[in-house]
Amino acid sequence: CLMSKWLYRLETEPEGMWSQILRNKYLQSKTLAQVTMRPTDSPFWKGLMRTKDLFFRRVKFLVGNGMSTRFWEDTWLGETPLAVQYPTLYNLAQRKDDYVGMVLQTIPLNIQFRRALVGERWNAWMHLVRRLIEVQLSDQPDSIQ
Repeated sequence: CLMSKWLYRLETEPEGMWSQILRNKYLQSKTLAQVTMRPTDSPFWKGLMRTKDLFFRRVKFLVGNGMSTRFWEDTWLGETPLAVQYPTLYNLAQRKDDYVGMVLQTIPLNIQFRRALVGERWNAWMHLVRRLIEVQLSDQPDSIQ
């Protein structure tokens, strides 16, 4: 629980000195979702990395520019991640780690699947596309609730 609180603060309080130190040392130009645990990391950071997946499953993202919210694996459209809402599409997606901003930046949507979508998969895709049409990106960074 305490580690989740530190992750929340790291995501929501970028101005603090401790936050800047962690960002400079471990994140650099990456998002929290992009970093992984390394053998040379401090015990504190390793604890944060072990808690990260559980933390991301419990928070909801508010999409601004979409550049730090994972399209499939973060909760941002509905009450669960799109990977859970549309498992057949997620299993066929070529790039499971894309961000919302990357996917929604072009029309047609910037998603590639390993196979053609037919039958129920096509219906699931059309359902998702209808929901995505209503999403508007902005110039603001993403945030969490």
